[in-house]
Amino acid sequence: MNAKKQDVLRRIAIHVEEPRSGAFEWVLSEADSRSADQWEVLKRARKASATYKASMADGLIALQSLIEDLDTGPRAPAALEPEPPRRQAGKRAARAAEPPAKAAGRTAFGFGVLE
Repeated sequence: MNAKKQDVLRRIAIHVEEPRSGAFEWVLSEADSRSADQWEVLKRARKASATYKASMADGLIALQSLIEDLDTGPRAPAALEPEPPRRQAGKRAARAAEPPAKAAGRTAFGFGVLE
């Protein structure tokens, strides 16, 4: 076992709000390290998009900008995160066996085209 604690994956979520009809704004939030029920807004759209799809794509690009290495995801020092809850081994093995989805062209996590 390694004596040095490894950085842990941060729990960042994206959602889209519609403050007025036809105006879609993305929001990035992170789960509080002490309580998964509490979320803190990290970043939000400065202006609304005309469609949900465009807003989600812009939000995913904003999420990507927070991630140093897209292969490992957003990381935080292990001391800042509690031990994650245990998951069933069968579900984890089933997900690992699935081949990754291939995106057509350069997309933001498969949601909209990167420019």
